[in-house]
Amino acid sequence: MKRFFIIALVVLAAMTGNNAMAQKAKFGNVDYAAIMQATPDWTAAQTELQALKDTLTQEGEMLQAEFQKAYEDFQKKQPTYSEAVAKVKQKDLEDMYKRLQSFAESAQSQLDTKEAALLEPIQTKVLNAIKEVAKANNYTYVFDVSTQLYNSENDNLTTKVKEHLGIK
Repeated sequence: MKRFFIIALVVLAAMTGNNAMAQKAKFGNVDYAAIMQATPDWTAAQTELQALKDTLTQEGEMLQAEFQKAYEDFQKKQPTYSEAVAKVKQKDLEDMYKRLQSFAESAQSQLDTKEAALLEPIQTKVLNAIKEVAKANNYTYVFDVSTQLYNSENDNLTTKVKEHLGIK
């Protein structure tokens, strides 16, 4: 019986301690995407990414036009080619098509790498600001609004984080 009493006392103390901790927890939320997009660095990064995308698109379109012209030329002249010449021309077309596919993959990889390089410092700055605002306002947890079904506007730290970053 004494042992049961001690176990009950320990369980009760643990429950009381957890309840006290739960009462101290303070939850907040931010609109991470809105903060990111409001930074001046975001606009500069998007402009730089768009310029790279435009350049790569233009190069891709030139390669596509070159391939299309070669293909149409092959279609038009194929009846006049000997079997050996037709095979060589067809192999050339296949090689051009592979280069076109390779370029598309390389271009996407370049865009992804550039985007990561441009956005990483912005993300770091925004996350550090969120942490600092959360600590200054005694928040235990801060969630992004995109992952919540409901949140209280009273605990929305987006404006405070923007102010911390000097953004309107």
